[in-house]
Amino acid sequence: MTDETITTDVQENQETGATQTAPGSDTGAAAAQPSASEVAGTVEASADKADTGPEKPAGSDTDATVGELQKLRETLAGGDDKLLKQLERYKSTEAISKAFREARQVASQGKQPLRLGEKATEEEIKAFRDAVGIPDDPAQYPADFREDFKASDADKAVLSEFKQAMHAANVDPQAAKAALSWYQDFATAQQQELDGNLAKIARETQQALRTEWGGEYDGNIGAAKELMTSHLGEDGFNRMMGMRLMDGSRLQDDPAFVKMMAQIGTDYYGSNAVFNGDIETTAKTAQEKLDGFLQLRVSDPEKYKSDAIQQQVTKLYAQLEKINGRK
Repeated sequence: MTDETITTDVQENQETGATQTAPGSDTGAAAAQPSASEVAGTVEASADKADTGPEKPAGSDTDATVGELQKLRETLAGGDDKLLKQLERYKSTEAISKAFREARQVASQGKQPLRLGEKATEEEIKAFRDAVGIPDDPAQYPADFREDFKASDADKAVLSEFKQAMHAANVDPQAAKAALSWYQDFATAQQQELDGNLAKIARETQQALRTEWGGEYDGNIGAAKELMTSHLGEDGFNRMMGMRLMDGSRLQDDPAFVKMMAQIGTDYYGSNAVFNGDIETTAKTAQEKLDGFLQLRVSDPEKYKSDAIQQQVTKLYAQLEKINGRK
């Protein structure tokens, strides 16, 4: 048996043992490197069919070459007697080298990953999708939110877009599933952080306003709520005040906004006292101010007719009307 027989046997192993790769893979991606044990195993299989003819006798002009070949076999065997016996069937360094190259090629072909080239045809794409299990319909991707994930309407919209994007890019369904799992973990962590920030800012805002307003806190908050509810309705008021800001807090927890609405409400109703239950005192004070201005009609008609006095008189009339309506 000759070295050519070894080559033929290895080539036959290639034709029958290699795993077919995806059609249209023109990327030329490098195959995974085989391990030493895989190469050795293929070499052993090839060695079973190697040339076992006698070496030239010692003392001939090739005696030194034979000795060097045996040292090479022992080095490659690394103390493995079984492998050494297999290697002894190769009668030249060229035969050993050739067998290792062919074994490496067989092993590498068996591990070449499925890939699609950038210029893949429709037929090649279809064959690739069939091979990795990509459905024809993007909605059928085997990826969905976990039961423990509280998906918002925005999340549900993201899921639909996500599946379409994965389908268009020919992403392996298992890889798409892993990516969606990461998104759910990320979104959950983000929501927990925002909710924690909401509670923190709400406490800080309330404490700051109570410190600043003291006994007028309830009246100011009441004035702001009364004003907004009269224009937005109860549902509109709740929706607006519950709006979430970028840091996770609500609009009702923004100190500047609350103070602004409280001031507008207080001006509109004349005083926040009406929201503290002291309606009678507020009405009496407003009426006394109005009576003082009305006396000017007799004592100083020109001053009474001035724009400044008329604005205050109009405001007091409006305030008294609102106060009387709350009695």
